[in-house]
Amino acid sequence: DGELGSQRRDVEELVSFIANELKPDVVCFSNALLAGAVRSLRQNFAGRIFCTLQGDDIFLDGLSDRHRQGAIDRISSRATDFDGFLVHSDYYRDHMSGMLHLPVEKFSRIPLGIDFSGFSARDSLRTDGDFRIGYFARVCPEKGLHLLVEAVRKVRAEHPQVKLVAGGYLGSRDAAYFEQVRRDARDLGEAFEYIGSPAEQSEKVTFLQSLDVLSVPAPYQEPKGIYVLEALACGVPVVQPAHGAYPEMIAATEGGLLFRPGDTDDLAAKLSGLIANPTQRAELVARGGTLVRERFSLTAMTIATISAFEALPHNATGGPSGDPDGLETP
Repeated sequence: DGELGSQRRDVEELVSFIANELKPDVVCFSNALLAGAVRSLRQNFAGRIFCTLQGDDIFLDGLSDRHRQGAIDRISSRATDFDGFLVHSDYYRDHMSGMLHLPVEKFSRIPLGIDFSGFSARDSLRTDGDFRIGYFARVCPEKGLHLLVEAVRKVRAEHPQVKLVAGGYLGSRDAAYFEQVRRDARDLGEAFEYIGSPAEQSEKVTFLQSLDVLSVPAPYQEPKGIYVLEALACGVPVVQPAHGAYPEMIAATEGGLLFRPGDTDDLAAKLSGLIANPTQRAELVARGGTLVRERFSLTAMTIATISAFEALPHNATGGPSGDPDGLETP
């Protein structure tokens, strides 16, 4: 509720700091859940105001029926004061423009960008020992570790050398879910391992480099999926569900395969196909490793972001600055 809500003093403090002390050319909110502050900011700041959308829906959909629609309606009403919105996929543009009743022309697609300096691929495919199928994402129902356990069980019927190794943050909210996954995976024995959440990036890279393929079979329609880019940067092909942002990521990187969402038979078939065809795996690794660095670098993300800030029309109602666009400083 912004200036009308119980956090109005905090909104006033934030707006005063931005408009009178920080004085930026552009303000970019990190998510739409902060939209309560945009109206006061619009009245006191003459520069452009943007908002990045990257998972807002999963929070809103998790609210009780009593609060969900009210929160969406408030955000939708206040979001009209933003000049534009940044998203990482066409899927999420269409999804959020529909949820918040916002015109698609106010959306700009910005590629995810990662710093590749700490990532490197193996010199060649692993050819000895077990075949390691990996999972690296937050451990929660939305990311689908339980589906991968089921698929790997089916794969092992034909390829008993397969092992599933999972990593990622596990919060207290999802502890019961993970215990159920562990119980379901008991028949896999030592063929299932959870390594926890690596403390350093170097540990994460080492883990990814140890894999032969990565899959995060999320039932939730993921708006970004940065773990796909990190796996490809480490020379690991991916198998992802054909929904959300994944089809766009696979098309852009050519580093993986898609399966029918929620279909563990199809997921198992795609994984088994890669086990049986090392040539295909090598091709995915080569193309994916090259294209992910070309199209998802920090430079590519920066250029697209600046272009979006400059291209979308200004929505200002006028503020204290004499510069109507807030872009006097390059």
